[in-house]
Amino acid sequence: MRWTHRLAVRLRSIVARGRVERDLAAELQFHLDQQIAENLARGMSGADARAAAMRAFGSVAYTKEECRASLGLRLLDELQQDLRYTVRGLAKAPAFTAIVVLTLALGIGANTTIFTLLDAVVLKPLPLPSVDELTTFYESGPEGSADVTGGTGRYLRFSYPRFKRLEEALGSSGSLAAVTRGARFVVRLPGGAQPQFLEAQLVSDRYFTTLGVAAARGRALTADDTRPGGDALVAVVSDGLATRLLGGADAAVGRSIAINGVTVAVVGVAPPGFVGLWTDSEADVWLPLTLQQPLHYDNNSSGYARIDPDQPWAEQDAIAWLTLVARIPRASQPRAIAMLAAANQQGLVQLASLMENPASRTPMMAHRLVAEPFARGFSGLRARFADALFALAAMVAVVLLVTCANVANLLLARAAGRTRDVAIRISLGATTGRLVRQCLAESLVLTALGAAAGLVVSRWATAFLAREVLARSGALPGVFAVDGRVLAFAAAVSIVTAVAFGLTPAIRAIRSGRTAAGSGVTERQAIGHATLAGMRARVVGQLALALIVVFAATLLGRTLVNLMRIDPGFAADGLITASLEPIVSGYQAGDMPALGRRLIEAVRVVPGVSSVAVSRCGLIAGCSSSSGFRIEGIENQPSLNENWVSPRYFATVGIPLVAGREFTDADTARSVRVAIVNETIARRYFAGRSPIGGRLGTSQPDVEIVGVARDAHTQTLHDPPVPMVYFPLDQKAPYLQTSLTNLDARVAGDAAPAVAAIRDAIGRAEPNLLLGGVAPMSARLARDLARERVVAWLAFGFGALTLLLASLGLYGVLSYGVARRTQELGVRMALGARRIEVMRLVLGQSVKMTAAGMALGIAGAAASARYLSGMLFGVAPLDPSALVTVSLGFAVVSLLASYLPARRATRVDPIVALRCE
Repeated sequence: MRWTHRLAVRLRSIVARGRVERDLAAELQFHLDQQIAENLARGMSGADARAAAMRAFGSVAYTKEECRASLGLRLLDELQQDLRYTVRGLAKAPAFTAIVVLTLALGIGANTTIFTLLDAVVLKPLPLPSVDELTTFYESGPEGSADVTGGTGRYLRFSYPRFKRLEEALGSSGSLAAVTRGARFVVRLPGGAQPQFLEAQLVSDRYFTTLGVAAARGRALTADDTRPGGDALVAVVSDGLATRLLGGADAAVGRSIAINGVTVAVVGVAPPGFVGLWTDSEADVWLPLTLQQPLHYDNNSSGYARIDPDQPWAEQDAIAWLTLVARIPRASQPRAIAMLAAANQQGLVQLASLMENPASRTPMMAHRLVAEPFARGFSGLRARFADALFALAAMVAVVLLVTCANVANLLLARAAGRTRDVAIRISLGATTGRLVRQCLAESLVLTALGAAAGLVVSRWATAFLAREVLARSGALPGVFAVDGRVLAFAAAVSIVTAVAFGLTPAIRAIRSGRTAAGSGVTERQAIGHATLAGMRARVVGQLALALIVVFAATLLGRTLVNLMRIDPGFAADGLITASLEPIVSGYQAGDMPALGRRLIEAVRVVPGVSSVAVSRCGLIAGCSSSSGFRIEGIENQPSLNENWVSPRYFATVGIPLVAGREFTDADTARSVRVAIVNETIARRYFAGRSPIGGRLGTSQPDVEIVGVARDAHTQTLHDPPVPMVYFPLDQKAPYLQTSLTNLDARVAGDAAPAVAAIRDAIGRAEPNLLLGGVAPMSARLARDLARERVVAWLAFGFGALTLLLASLGLYGVLSYGVARRTQELGVRMALGARRIEVMRLVLGQSVKMTAAGMALGIAGAAASARYLSGMLFGVAPLDPSALVTVSLGFAVVSLLASYLPARRATRVDPIVALRCE
């Protein structure tokens, strides 16, 4: 226990420093008084007794220092002295301090910002107990798109009957829950308060149990709440919603609220901080999934066979709309997953039997259930931004490396003025450890100031970038908040940075001081050629890293330009789009045609509006619907996207017809069913013949094609146009409850001034209709390019910052070299050297460093460019023109950075230079 006793004594000495000092002084005085008393007993006089006691006891001050050292207090005193010395030194050089702190703030702030985003989107686990036991499932298949977990899966959704079969197969081996994607519902409170939008999810009864979450107030959902055909109208709300709208968690339980027109009772409040499984979309309320039909939930579904729109989804095996999450102990996972896979194959057999087209059954049977760890939850941003964030993280790491190299060179130049001071300290007995500690103290103080400023920059930058990525102006999800993980990262980066740029100057200063102390050489001679060579090597590295970052920024910038130049296939200028919420506003599916006509008439009279149309899915709105179609003359049954639009839709949105006619008011429910297809369908399924007069349909080809529209990017600008079939809004599809979600209005001139007038016209015509937003189409296109825009601008900023730092580093090293060679340059000019020759001498050093940096940078750019290939559009990863442009730009910047030191070298006065020496 001796070491524990010593540790306790040292901790007490540090914490209760004043008391320890008093005890130490009292103890030493006691021993001195005892010696004096013994001398007095021997017959000495008082003065002689004190003098003899002092001689025998020795120096009291030295004894105190020895005692402090044994208690660990000497190191603390030395650290305090080093800190005071550092602060005084930095205060005497405010310009140097400000430059270093600003440089470090940018480097540390940029790294902390990108790490915060990377942690929120990619790395951070869900705040749930035993999160490593959670697993989600998807089906791998021959077709489909990537799932939202960022994995390689294809089909992420399951039907309710299939979920129940899997739940039964899992049994007591674990717990299985089903949940829908978030949907925007409308909540109304008693008392006539203004209705508000909220994020809602439909869940199974074991949802909270599976996640290990208990209600903070009230209770969670039970099996009775989620029984098909039951009448349990209940809900569990988040702590945030309870606080915001329901008077707090205690008052929320038992209250009744109307959600999408259905009055439900709040039976529980989730614990604070729990917002669901989607990290970038916080849920406000959880409802039984058996309320799908009363709540009019119709989002994120896939129909594998004919579905009945009049029946609840929970009763149909052909419609997939549920995401599955299981909690299985790690030891039981292999066996449990094997049981679930076997049960899923049985479910696929039943699903395939429902398909009308035999050709579709074989691909369905080829699906396989795949389990994926679920510790990080779902994220709609992960698949879009993960690669970009890793690329940006590499860029900011380069920025920090360049920053460290720059600050190290600044400290090396600063160390030149300390050589004599260090030499004197060494001569007086200063140890190497003490000198290194003093130099590192300066680095730590500078880094601490830079880190504090960097955290301020990071907090603002993170909030700004998160809002840009999420396209929202309100409160951000809690996952983007600065937490302990971010602070720990910032602290680790700061410590590594301090050591990285502080250790080399410290060692170099000590070596120079020892050289000066032992030989009496001048400070400039003590610094030596080795220091300057090390500074030049760091500048070469800076230039190489800067070229890599600037080249990557150039590629990403050209990607953004190429995407902005894409012809979307419709006329975006002068187009205003409004998002409609008729179902949650209380309108029925049968009201849609009449509602569309009233909205068109109301908006058409707005000054400046030339044409108006409504549709089920808007352009670039994240809305899509697809079905398997039978095409006359085609044996297979391809899956085609579909949309329902009003007359004059194509004229309004600016999609030209290349053949046939547009829909008219005569295309009603009583007339012959008609459709318009796009060029992709015409080219793919009607090669060599005109589609006009051809027929297609879902169960049989009974719809006549009357027009061919130009291909348009209806989903996103990144992807090619999809096969699209347009139907008249009045000719309701028998298998789908067609709703309106979009209104488009064409205006003359600038669209922005007409936004408010269109919003007011809709409000006057339909006071009960809730709007999701009214904005120019240009805003929707800009939101679609959010990733490319944010990444390109960040990469441009990081590239510009890295290039600036590298050029400053080049300028600083050349300036320092000129200062070191003042005597040499004076002698050269005294012996007849011309100014142009002196300038050529300095510029030659710059050319050598720039050439070496560019050679290394080009090699690094060629090696790293392939990692950007997935983020590029219309530009090759190793584009020669981009590489040549960046190289020429670097040469020009390096020449500019070298000019001033070279010009200063030509103005050296030989007489003054020799006199100074």
